[in-house]
Amino acid sequence: MDDRLTHQIKTRLESLVNDSTADVSGIADWALETMQGDDPLLEQEPVWRALDELSGADSMTGPGSFLYGPADFRAWLEEFTASCPDV
Repeated sequence: MDDRLTHQIKTRLESLVNDSTADVSGIADWALETMQGDDPLLEQEPVWRALDELSGADSMTGPGSFLYGPADFRAWLEEFTASCPDV
């Protein structure tokens, strides 16, 4: 499953893990838009799961308080790379 979409997902996950200034809302918006597309890889469970997680990356529990953080993003990245080792 080595394709452009999987690389884009991995790049965005790595950005959330490694860059404290990453545009979390922009990444979440990208994931939502991508999920509405027609890429055949959307039918692959690991791809859909990663996009679903990314689409909620900017979820908040209250004003200025994010539901997910670096540890969650790291776990998502590890799960994705384990499911898609060729990426």
